Amino acid sequence: MSNDLYLSASEAAAMLGVSPATLYAYVSRKKLRSFQTPDSRSSRYWRADVIALATKGGTRTDSGAEARQTAITLLTEDGTYYRGQSVIGLAETESLESVAGLLWQADPAEIFSGRLPKPAPHQKKILASLSSALPMDRALALLPLLERANPRAFDTSAAGFAQAGADAVRWLTALLFNRSEPSADPIHQVVASATTKSDAIADLVRRAMILVADQQFCDTTRAVRAAAITGVTAYGAVIVGMVAGGGQSIRFNRVDAVRRFIAEVASSNHPEEAVIGRIRLAEKIPGFEPLPNHQQGDARADALMSASKQVFKGEPEFERLMRALNLTTELTGRAPGVIIPLLFLGHMLGMRGNELAIGMIGRALGWIAHAQEEMRQSPRRSPQANYVGQLPRPG
Repeated sequence: MSNDLYLSASEAAAMLGVSPATLYAYVSRKKLRSFQTPDSRSSRYWRADVIALATKGGTRTDSGAEARQTAITLLTEDGTYYRGQSVIGLAETESLESVAGLLWQADPAEIFSGRLPKPAPHQKKILASLSSALPMDRALALLPLLERANPRAFDTSAAGFAQAGADAVRWLTALLFNRSEPSADPIHQVVASATTKSDAIADLVRRAMILVADQQFCDTTRAVRAAAITGVTAYGAVIVGMVAGGGQSIRFNRVDAVRRFIAEVASSNHPEEAVIGRIRLAEKIPGFEPLPNHQQGDARADALMSASKQVFKGEPEFERLMRALNLTTELTGRAPGVIIPLLFLGHMLGMRGNELAIGMIGRALGWIAHAQEEMRQSPRRSPQANYVGQLPRPG
């Protein structure tokens, strides 16, 4: 292909004045055409499309608002970076608490100290009345009460917000794993102790939570940032993220479909049939959809799959899953997304119906970081609506 007709990702992004993630979003919305470079994971972009988009002011979001800036997460063709540090490297060596400190720009030793947040009034009675509720619903019911029980939650200074973030994450972990009180132990160990005694699985939990902590401006993050304009607390940021993540367009079209697929292949003596049956019906294989922010493949998924192979090697359910995934890749040319090893980890820990809890704790770190950043950005005018309804009659 002629180099005069195409631009690299960096060239196209520079011409449009957008981030690589926004560039990939334009491709998914059919605003730009991209072409895979032979023998490479990178793509090139049709120069005429880029020029046309730049000329007509296409570097605004679909809502008409200017593209937002962030210093939290960078998404590139080479991988994801939290404040300039590779998420793959962080998952190899760091604790969830240290990554929280990085994202929130706080000292993890100070915010995750031995001081624990208070329970809500009558919390034991409330938890008893919610004993049959799903863990996510239980957390959503208690977090607003816990926010009010801990007045420091309303300290929106940089230090206060980070401290409240640590408290909120500790309470979220406790509620998602049926604990009546938070713990000062490392978050991944709290999760592991509720499900397994294996150090290897505990480390896999740590890796998973770090890898999914932030995805830049995905749907749930945009919801959190919108709420942050009003001055929500760290607890509020987590609540908004959870509510947005439970929306039908997100949850039932993706999470539940992947959960059912994993359960089906893990329990089948012929897991390939789950793949072949869907392809015969022209159905998509859940968890293999290319995400707007990871059009060229997801290094997070590769890292979590690699670690999972070390931990679950020889496990029959994992071997069945791999047979199904390998066949899907062979037939479609696509690799599994990070949601598959993430939900499979929950499946292996016996978290039926609560498989997303591990990812939810990790995502809370990103939501809190984005709420904190949004609250500190310069105030801006409310966008002017473009009314398209019926006009008033004259006279």
